[in-house]
Formats: sequence, C-alpha cells, structure tokens
Amino acid sequence: MSGFLGAITSSSNFGPTGIDHQSLSVVQLSSVTSGTLAGVNGLIVPWWNNSQASPSQTAILNAFHSGTDLWLLEDDSSHNSLGTALGISSTNATNAFSNGSAPLFSGLFGTAVNTTVSGNFDQFTNIPALGGTIAGVNTNGEVTVAYWARGAFAPGSGALVIFGDVDTISNFTATYGVTPNAGGILALNTTAWLLNGAQAIPEPSTCALLGLGGLLLLARRWRAARAAR
Repeated sequence: MSGFLGAITSSSNFGPTGIDHQSLSVVQLSSVTSGTLAGVNGLIVPWWNNSQASPSQTAILNAFHSGTDLWLLEDDSSHNSLGTALGISSTNATNAFSNGSAPLFSGLFGTAVNTTVSGNFDQFTNIPALGGTIAGVNTNGEVTVAYWARGAFAPGSGALVIFGDVDTISNFTATYGVTPNAGGILALNTTAWLLNGAQAIPEPSTCALLGLGGLLLLARRWRAARAAR
C-alpha cells in the first residue's frame, strides 16, 4: 500500500495546489480501539486476516455507525470479516477486467478503464438489498466495487466503500506516477469522493434539471468532509 499512501499524501494530488484542493492528514494505526479511532473521520482497512481483525471489529463498526467513513479492501473469505459483519455477502469472483462510472471509476483524476485483480478476489451479491450502489462490474457481470453515501447504510452511518480485491489499488497492480494506471485512478477518485462529502450521485433526470498485503490500517482525517457534516 506504500504507493497508495504516497499518492494520497502528495500535494500534487490533494491540498491547495493539488488536483483536488481538499487537504487530508494520514495516520497509520498500530492498534485499533475505540480510543485510537476517536476523532478519526475515515478508516481504510486493506487485506486484514479475519482472526487479526476480530478484536477490533466492534470498535470499527461502532465508529462506522457513528459517522466514521469506512473503506474495505477485501480479498477472499479469509479477509472479509468486516464486510460479513455488515451483512455484505461475497463469493469468489472470476479474473476479469472491471469498469464502472462516477463517482469512483470516473472523477477528478480521470476515468479508470479495465481495472485488474490479482491472486484471490471477491464479488458481492446483495448490494442493492442493503441500499448500496454498484460502482463497478467485471466483464462477467460480477459486482466488484460498491459504495454507500453517508447515512445510506444506516441512519447516522459514515460512507462505506468496498472493493473485492486489495490488489486493484495496491502496488501489485496500481501505479501512482505522473500518469496513474486504472487502479491508481480508481483509488484517487475514491479518495476524492470521500474527501468531498461522499454524497449520493443524482439520478440522470436530476442531473439534467441541474444542468449537469500486508496488515496495514490507515486512519484518515477527512477534514473538509467533517466540516461539511
């Protein structure tokens, strides 16, 4: 995740002189408890073994239901305990390109075309039933990326983003150079969406009316997003 970490803390991407003018600060947590999560506006959870995640699960879910944004980067049945605890059903996916639309696949940082997976990866089978929005589907019709705007998963909850494979945006498949690849664009667009309020995307008719791994936890302070609440 070092490439991702470098990209979201780069002043050329986020901050007054960046593509997205919103600023953020990043903290890597050595432990995840209700105490360490206090004051954290967003939490990114990459590839975390279920048994390792278990002691922190209650604190994370309580924070999410109290308004903390949550970004889950899953992988397989051994690394999906938080999604499972939220009732998100997942099964093994096939190895195929994923594409999607705004706000995650298309946004400030461009359009992510043909994002890839590596190793083990999941698909999600009940996103609409939980009030979520399908953001990305692979070429075999399997749901690989989904999101909930703030308050959409449950009253008072933070925003929720879930990916079926951490490798989609990690250093294995995503580069964050001058011209990021598809996984890099997807990661940066998702970060921007969270920073800028994580609002639901209007229906097309409304738009017309408006004229329009390793074990790593990154606690992110969505400062601009917090101010918007």
